[in-house]
Amino acid sequence: MARSGLQFWHLVVIVLLAGMLGTALGDIFGKAFPDSAAGRFLSAGITVGTTTPWDLDLRVVTLTAGVVLRLTVLGAAAAIAALVIFFRRL
Repeated sequence: MARSGLQFWHLVVIVLLAGMLGTALGDIFGKAFPDSAAGRFLSAGITVGTTTPWDLDLRVVTLTAGVVLRLTVLGAAAAIAALVIFFRRL
């Protein structure tokens, strides 16, 4: 990957941003066309992670952590498209 000056973390950021953009577009299509099959399909997805945040109370400080990954059809398609474009560029 050094040929074009791009590194691995560039790939991670590009794929995450493409996935986020695809998920946002899927939500927009789902809200714009709620009764159509295409709108429901593009906004359909799965959620992986914690439903409630974890709390760690150390008396002096309280730490709260939680992670949720939401993957939609359009978000996955955008992430795959970003991967293809990234590796074709190399």
